[in-house]
Amino acid sequence: MLQKTLSPLEQEAMNIVWELKECSIRDVVEKFNQEKKLAYTTVATLLQRLFEKGLVNRNNHNTILSYTPKISKDIYGKKMAKSFIQTFMSSFGEAAIVSFAESIDKLPKDKKDYLLKLLEKQNENK
Repeated sequence: MLQKTLSPLEQEAMNIVWELKECSIRDVVEKFNQEKKLAYTTVATLLQRLFEKGLVNRNNHNTILSYTPKISKDIYGKKMAKSFIQTFMSSFGEAAIVSFAESIDKLPKDKKDYLLKLLEKQNENK
């Protein structure tokens, strides 16, 4: 799968595909139209881009295209977070680590505890 970031509109379309699990262009247009009006052709272009980026499968059922997620939202999020962190660390080095460590104190207690447990577990695996 190609690893590419999504535009805000592509991300919204992908969220709809994840929510619906299988959808037509018209299904996505209807979901978008609950919040903002987008043309059918605009949504078709968004779904085509998601297909080209390897994030959705495209199937043809009696001349109606349907789209399904090729990757789960959870896995995509983890890959994007890992990519972001690697880029951030290589660009800013120690300053990135310090900033991250300082931001831990601002997390809610349950999230902070969870993160610290994950870090401890990673440390034990080395």
